[in-house]
Amino acid sequence: MRLLQILFISFLLNSCNGRVSTLKDTTVDLREGKLTYSISGEATTSDWELEVLFNQDNALIREKFAYGAARKYIYDKKTNEILGLIDDPSSPGINKNKYFIYYTPEGLIREALSSNYGDTTIKVTNEFKDILGYKCQKYIIKHGDQVTVEVWLTDKIKPGIIYPWTPLTFKNVALEYELKILGKTERRYYIKSISDEKIDSKEFEHIVPDPYFMVIPAAVFSIDSMWAHEYEENKFKSFTYPYFEEGRESTIQFFKDQLYKIVKKDKGTNISIDFFVNKDGTLSDINARINYQTTDKRIEQIVRLLQSMKPWTPAKVRGNPVRSNVIIFA
Repeated sequence: MRLLQILFISFLLNSCNGRVSTLKDTTVDLREGKLTYSISGEATTSDWELEVLFNQDNALIREKFAYGAARKYIYDKKTNEILGLIDDPSSPGINKNKYFIYYTPEGLIREALSSNYGDTTIKVTNEFKDILGYKCQKYIIKHGDQVTVEVWLTDKIKPGIIYPWTPLTFKNVALEYELKILGKTERRYYIKSISDEKIDSKEFEHIVPDPYFMVIPAAVFSIDSMWAHEYEENKFKSFTYPYFEEGRESTIQFFKDQLYKIVKKDKGTNISIDFFVNKDGTLSDINARINYQTTDKRIEQIVRLLQSMKPWTPAKVRGNPVRSNVIIFA
């Protein structure tokens, strides 16, 4: 009975307005553990949530939204690579897409900040408050005249990641984060729990479950188009793109040789092909358009051409084959 009383009192001391912490000493830097936030605001629902798991070498961000939409980012701090697993929202009668993209931390930050509301200013206030035993200082961020963000930061939690527009906006972690657009709360993150539990290393493995597929940038295999000029060599170590025969160049050469036999090369003619390369290298879900139309009789020949191809070498993530979506413009 005495033990139960102690545990109950301990729970009360660590719980405030539904917030719970397992930490005994908040003066020591937290370098491994789990943070869970609730998300509220305009256009959100009660089940929106952000979860952050981290240790010295890895971190994982898991966001859950409405209608089955979700994002999961797995950071490998050693390689500086991030596996992003994206669940698009679903609508009644429509299947949602599940795809993945690799990022660098810098690339993910650029994408998150691609929409800007104006010059950014940061004001450090002299306001402090205690949140689950952590002394938090208030910062006010302004993006032009439209957006104001108020954050309560602690420097004692060390996930080692930055993820803009969330409590991980700074190197220090916000235990409360509120973004207002034109005075209305667009998004508010409210810490629910802090845990110093040891995280299973399996949480950070770069494994792509079915039915997620890799999105192949159009620049990789496009021919003689504006897309082809935007190609950049893959510098990631964690994955490889799919290809036909010997590699990217032989894939492009095959389509140059075969497509232009079906559709005469002409500056006024646009061809687009969209298909999946499965784990075994076979092609499926083949679609083609000529001048943005699907009624051209030559489209059937293009589809038959792809159906007759020998198996590709599939895309791979850390040596394991994955399904991928290829788009080619010619």
